[in-house]
Amino acid sequence: MSYAPVPEHFTRMTELDEAWREISSGVRLERVRAGARKVRERLLTSGAAQCVRTYFNATIPYPTKFAFAGAARSPAPYVLMSNRCNLVQVKMSGRVYTMLFNPTDHELSAETPFFARLRKKYGEWLARTFIAKLGGQPLDHVRAAGLFPEDIDYVAFDHLHTQDVRKLLGGGGQPAQLPNARLLVTPGELATFERLHPLQADWYIAAGVDGVPKHKIVLLDGDYLVGPGVAIVRTPGHTEGNMSLALHTRSGIWAISENGVGCDAYAPMASKIPGLRRWARGRGLEVVMNSNTLEHTQDQYISMLLERELVDRAADAPDFYQHLSSSEHVGSPLAPGLEPTYHHGGLVHGVLETAAALPAEPARPQARA
Repeated sequence: MSYAPVPEHFTRMTELDEAWREISSGVRLERVRAGARKVRERLLTSGAAQCVRTYFNATIPYPTKFAFAGAARSPAPYVLMSNRCNLVQVKMSGRVYTMLFNPTDHELSAETPFFARLRKKYGEWLARTFIAKLGGQPLDHVRAAGLFPEDIDYVAFDHLHTQDVRKLLGGGGQPAQLPNARLLVTPGELATFERLHPLQADWYIAAGVDGVPKHKIVLLDGDYLVGPGVAIVRTPGHTEGNMSLALHTRSGIWAISENGVGCDAYAPMASKIPGLRRWARGRGLEVVMNSNTLEHTQDQYISMLLERELVDRAADAPDFYQHLSSSEHVGSPLAPGLEPTYHHGGLVHGVLETAAALPAEPARPQARA
């Protein structure tokens, strides 16, 4: 059995193909930045997304040295990050297509080797009571939107760290929670599961895609316009097959990924987090990478600058970019000195296409687009 074909309403975008093939990383950086501006124009002229809603998955601890590449000066060993799912709709020829982007099942994700060790170190009760905060599960978000599981057409993740998709899509002898959904994934990300490298193994659930039928998997090799105002763009580096979701909304263009953990990471020269500005200025760097797995460091840096070229700046804080980190760094008494200078919280845009639509679970503060 072969993989599912790329849906007919997806349009392949080639603006970045030649740039990513450049051998010199410095030339590749320049050409990807230039190509990103062309992708931005393509997205702007395509129209706007039908709907975007953000839902809270969980707040999780994350080593400070990974979150800010060792640049932040704080005694706190961990920052707290709020992981969120985004429900996105596009409308074409009278048909609405619905995608869940980053619908993390936090119960399954807890089995990621890194987090399993954290629970062992601090104890299950301490970890869940004082560190991790749990929100809704994927089906909770679907119901909160007034939708049925059968209404979900696509499931996608910026990368598959900590993910186990078997419950969502069916696999390992269990029925699919989302019976009509297909997984959108890059060939490089899916190939990771063939044999995990020791430097990857801490962050992947090794059996996370086992048994998922091939006809429920769509391989996206390159960049695609999903429909008006919605694109999936490859952003390799953090992982082999990393990708970002780009959205055209009333407030301009947004990107969603975990290449950086928050607004400070994309604008360190405007950051008030101790250490970030000096670190970036001293090295002549424009961004601070999420550094738990530096699979391709130079490309991750390039990918973050690609995202900056794609998106608009925040209307109320123009020093910062409209990049909504899928796991966004948030303030906590457990992380002194690591309060974000600015953060988005979530997106509310457009009209949710369902008669029974309910308001999104709040993610404070929310950016309205």
